[in-house]
Amino acid sequence: MFAQIATPIPFPTCRADNIDCLRRGLRTFFFFMDMGLAGMKPIDPTIVNSVAVASPEEQMSILLRRANVTGARWTKLADRRFNLDGGKSSTEFTSDLHVSGDLSITLAARVEPYVAHITMDIQEVQSNITYPWSGQKGIDNEDYILIGPERIAIRNTRTPTFFLQPNNQDTAAINEMLQARPTILDHLSNEITAAVMHTVVDNFRLFASKVPVKYYYEYY
Repeated sequence: MFAQIATPIPFPTCRADNIDCLRRGLRTFFFFMDMGLAGMKPIDPTIVNSVAVASPEEQMSILLRRANVTGARWTKLADRRFNLDGGKSSTEFTSDLHVSGDLSITLAARVEPYVAHITMDIQEVQSNITYPWSGQKGIDNEDYILIGPERIAIRNTRTPTFFLQPNNQDTAAINEMLQARPTILDHLSNEITAAVMHTVVDNFRLFASKVPVKYYYEYY
């Protein structure tokens, strides 16, 4: 832990309350994620292995497999808050994500599931990430940030749009079910967005453990 990156990184150093500077820094940070800097995991695209939705009252289950998610690198910083309950901080992101994967819907009244390939656009989805943090000196006497467990709350500002393939009876049935139950789309969107944001936080946790604070935050 606290294995410093040898060369100072080309990163804008920002005061924690300078939202415009932090927005510029976020663009750089997402670029570093794509590069795999400091062992970070690229997030665009992200593969979400499976997302399940169950509706016991309707005896229905929905499964989205191998969801390919793109667009995360263009995530925008909407807000930053400090000194919340318990000394936590929060970050709010806004994202536009494009998703494609294999969707199946199983009904109790039908032996075989309905299956289709779905393409879904998630627009202006908001992610509020709350986490505890602390500072610690490394063996190099530099200051590092430790990021604790995060809590992620997702809010859709609009219902995701979708397109189904191929054009057959299964896709027609799935289309009818999704149109009648937009909460299914909301749930899929929330789970997919949360999966992406967990990876973003994991990346920053790794970054903060390897890059001294002075390279991206100004001291007051």
